[in-house]
Amino acid sequence: MIGGSPVCLECKHFHADPDKPGLTCDAFPEGIPSSILVQGNDHKSPVAGDHGIQFEPKEAESGD
Repeated sequence: MIGGSPVCLECKHFHADPDKPGLTCDAFPEGIPSSILVQGNDHKSPVAGDHGIQFEPKEAESGD
C-alpha cells in the first residue's frame, strides 16, 4: 500500500473477517476494491457494486 491508511479503517461499515482474505465491509463483503484501498477514493460517493453503502465515520467512543 502506498501513502497513508485507507479511509476504510475509519468507516463504521468496515470489518475484518479472519475467514476471508483481504479487507471487507458491508458495501464490499467479498473484498474492498483497490480503487478505495490504495488509490485514494474516499468512497463518499457511490461506487459500482457498493450496494448503496458509502463511507460513514465510526461513532466517536465515549470517554465517560
